[in-house]
Amino acid sequence: MLDRMPIRWRLTCWYALFFVVAGGLLGAGLFLGLQRVLYDNFNEQARADARLASASVRINGATLQLDPGTVSSLEAGEHFFRLFDQNGTLLTDTSDESELIPLDQVQSALDGSESLASVAVGDQTVVIVSEPIRNGTQVVGVIQTGSNRTDVEETLAALLIGLGIAAPIMVILAAGGGYIVAGRALRPVSQITDLAAGIGADDLHARLNLSLPDDELGRLASTFDAMLARIEEAFERQRRFTGDAAHELRTPLSLMRSQVDLALARPRTVGEYEEALAELDQDLARMTGLVATLLSLARSDSGILTLDRSDIDLADTIELICEQYADPAEAAGISLTASTEPTAINADEDLLIQVLVNLLDNALAATPEGGSIVVKCHPETDGGAHLQVADDGSGIALEHLGRIFDRFYRVDTGRARGQGGTGLGLSICQAIVKAHGGAITVASSVGSGTTFDVRLPATPPIAQVRHRAHELSTSQTD
Repeated sequence: MLDRMPIRWRLTCWYALFFVVAGGLLGAGLFLGLQRVLYDNFNEQARADARLASASVRINGATLQLDPGTVSSLEAGEHFFRLFDQNGTLLTDTSDESELIPLDQVQSALDGSESLASVAVGDQTVVIVSEPIRNGTQVVGVIQTGSNRTDVEETLAALLIGLGIAAPIMVILAAGGGYIVAGRALRPVSQITDLAAGIGADDLHARLNLSLPDDELGRLASTFDAMLARIEEAFERQRRFTGDAAHELRTPLSLMRSQVDLALARPRTVGEYEEALAELDQDLARMTGLVATLLSLARSDSGILTLDRSDIDLADTIELICEQYADPAEAAGISLTASTEPTAINADEDLLIQVLVNLLDNALAATPEGGSIVVKCHPETDGGAHLQVADDGSGIALEHLGRIFDRFYRVDTGRARGQGGTGLGLSICQAIVKAHGGAITVASSVGSGTTFDVRLPATPPIAQVRHRAHELSTSQTD
């Protein structure tokens, strides 16, 4: 039933319950402790009175007699006395209800042992102490004193009534205080709820900015602010991606439209129509590649790419790609070298080839004649693989390094469409490497070249996306 209550009421109920349990234990402990102390003190006083009465007994031969002065002083304190001789015969009895008070302690006192017992007489409790009377070492009688414990029990009863009256009042106060404290403690949660309820696509800049200690609620508030920041960043990235995609698609469409308009402006020969169609085919090929790349990136955003994994030697893959790039590198006057070690890894070879192709295209575009490019790989100690593509070209300025993996971001805007660059190559590389559970990093300085490091783990990531990796088409380079 508590699970269906609001959390504030649940906290209040738990607080009140704990207070009842703690208060009950405290009250019971207080009552029982005080009862024990009062009873012990009363019993000790009863024994002292019995010893005093025993000392006041006068022994004249075989006759025993109580001192009247002592008897008078003790009787004023609600005591009674009984005096027995050594045969257990009752000599003196000052009690009003002697027939209700048992005499079974007399024999143990005649045997030389002091005894104490509590006896209920009507609605009262009487503490009876039986003290042996000695003449030297011989027991010649018994003095028995009785003390009424009514005052002590009335005190305990008053305490019990007071606790009974105070308990519900304290529970009500505790519940009210718990309700107020719970409300104050949960106020940040209410603020989070109100903010979350009012957030729309245009309000992602809103933050709680609560000044809270580093506790559960403080961490909740800071985590919520951090979550909003991530969502805002994702929305902004998506907006930029959509705008950039529209811009990239509009340009080839505009070119194609102008070519069609030009071809239809006047009658042309078959050769001229063929030439116009060939130009349209090139533009269509570029646009088809761009659309395929955008589709692949959009799919990768919905999860991690499903990989067609197999056991491969990364060194063989690098040698194959370097052979294919040997002629273009030689034509550009660039030295292309593969420095590899046997590196066995379970990965999607087609996608890793795509990573290598994009990185080598960028390296060739950034390396001047006479420069060099080195492609390396070696196994890691944990069973993973380390792939590196390094060039000694123009390098990348520091202000660009943080954004080169952003979609549609170009360091060299002059390479734009004429050379096929769309700013998506490195984004594709990053998506592929992340799909393998690895990481890609870059180090560069202007005039000294650029180095891309790709580290792939030995174990494949658990999560996979729904489409196969070979559906990724050849991406556009930066």
